[in-house]
Amino acid sequence: MFKKSILFIALTAVVGLLSAQTLQFELGGHVLTNNEVVICDSLTSWGEMIQEMEVRNLSSETQNVYIEKEEVQMVPNTENQFCWGMCYMSTVFVSPTPMPVEGNSLNDPILCGLSFHQILDPTYSNDPANFAVGTSIVKYYAYTEANPEEKVCVEVWFPYNAESVSDEIVSVGKAYPNPATSTVSFNISFTCTLEAVVYNLLGQEVMKQTLNQGQSKVSFPVENLQPGIYFCSFIANGEPMTTEKFIVKK
Repeated sequence: MFKKSILFIALTAVVGLLSAQTLQFELGGHVLTNNEVVICDSLTSWGEMIQEMEVRNLSSETQNVYIEKEEVQMVPNTENQFCWGMCYMSTVFVSPTPMPVEGNSLNDPILCGLSFHQILDPTYSNDPANFAVGTSIVKYYAYTEANPEEKVCVEVWFPYNAESVSDEIVSVGKAYPNPATSTVSFNISFTCTLEAVVYNLLGQEVMKQTLNQGQSKVSFPVENLQPGIYFCSFIANGEPMTTEKFIVKK
């Protein structure tokens, strides 16, 4: 009887977890896992980095959805804004009005488009000399009006290095094999000093390699890593250029 009770509780918990998630972030058709890191590489001539995103309603009913931001790390003299139906000033951390997202659908890009904006020069001088250098990190949350405690999160990095970003080329292929059991590899092409750093889901560094010019592939042994999700960031001059996700499976 005791074992049956434990089994029932475990199954109930699993079903609860599976049924609890109502929303998910997506990027260009790619489903983002909760707390996934996205590196923004879009920069306008007036010094605004823009990351567009989508929210999918996984339930069958229309949901009223709020967006919230958390400024984890902000470069001085920069501002962060988001647009959800309308664009809000940097002092707004929660969308004042929820936007409807139909059941089993993405948000309507015209009626309630979603985008995140890092302003490198709040004076809008159009002078790159005034763009603040560094990496800002902002977490964005989506949740429904019906269940505000159930939040999904995406973490966006906004890196800007005036001396290197515009001239450096970093191209990284997807991880393979993925899932990996013994070794994970990436095909690479780059024109700068580059490091490859592997992080776990807690953001802890677990492996690192300095890459040589002309190197076209980088591999990491993963047999000693715990099963789970990992991220490999490719870093030039201290700034993350791109990040790829992979899974370790035993």
